[in-house]
Amino acid sequence: MLSKCANPECSASFRYLHEGRIFYLAPTPDLQIAMGMRHPALHERFWLCLPCSKAMTLIWGGSQVRLAPLPTRVASLPLPSAAKSMKNEIQKKRLRARAATAGREDR
Repeated sequence: MLSKCANPECSASFRYLHEGRIFYLAPTPDLQIAMGMRHPALHERFWLCLPCSKAMTLIWGGSQVRLAPLPTRVASLPLPSAAKSMKNEIQKKRLRARAATAGREDR
């Protein structure tokens, strides 16, 4: 179903491939076994418009496709002081190595 956004609350209509995201979904093996399907006949394509695809994705939910929210990004946590000092030491070693080879022509 590519004529409109797969989000039932959205009324955006599909016009261009570069606007949004297309999903090619096949039923899970469990569903195929339950329905006695030898070859997957339920392969379908779905489209989410750009605003909807930034907030959610499509997954198989039992016997039908379902909208699921995208996981939120985890903010980077501050490093413990031991990790910070180790990171600083690594950066210092890199700078020393660069300085030692800066004047050499045989690099």
